[in-house]
Amino acid sequence: MENTANFRNSVAWITILSGFVGFTSYLLVAGAVNFNFDFFSYPTLIFSLPNVNIGMLRWSMIADIFGYYLLLLPALFYLHGWLRGKTPWRNLITFCGTAYILAGAIGASILATTWTFFLLKFPTASPDQQETLKLLFESFSLMVGNGIWNLFDTIVCSVWMFGIGIYMRQEAKFLGWFTMFVGFVTFLDGLGNILELKAMADISVNLYLVLAPTWAILLGMAILKNKFSFSVKM
Repeated sequence: MENTANFRNSVAWITILSGFVGFTSYLLVAGAVNFNFDFFSYPTLIFSLPNVNIGMLRWSMIADIFGYYLLLLPALFYLHGWLRGKTPWRNLITFCGTAYILAGAIGASILATTWTFFLLKFPTASPDQQETLKLLFESFSLMVGNGIWNLFDTIVCSVWMFGIGIYMRQEAKFLGWFTMFVGFVTFLDGLGNILELKAMADISVNLYLVLAPTWAILLGMAILKNKFSFSVKM
């Protein structure tokens, strides 16, 4: 029982930490571009913005790797254990959560490297090279932002959120519904990108960037209060 309690508390605090690191990532990327939120929709706008903080932008992606993604792994597998016996879809639900976390972290890793490289090269490049750098910056941003994050990730994340949210309602009603709401917002983001409805996608992704860290903090607190208890086999 002591091992179970220690494991549960560790998972809870790591999950809460992920939420705060996620918010840190959001504030860093916003601060790096002087809180010009049009950057999220038009990445190449960064080349015309004054006093862009490249170091802050890089660290925002590093924080993104951990805050929005990797620090959620303990909670993912904790909930996988908790779902045992509750649904035959348990493995699929956890697979979708794993895919979301790993693909999202890979995307942030790509941008942490490429964004920094392109921005550092830009000031000393020739006019023709600058146009190429802008094109590459936009291409990598679209590949990660519109491809990995806001298309593939939105699909698997929404399945994970709906899958765990349905059963969470039995133990923590508000958190269960909130989890499903985050999943719905994520689904709308993906749907907006699939149907090329930019307004829907932009509104949804900006909601997700705030809701996801909030959800992580609430989930960590619920685990800390032993809302999702089960016996941990050593």
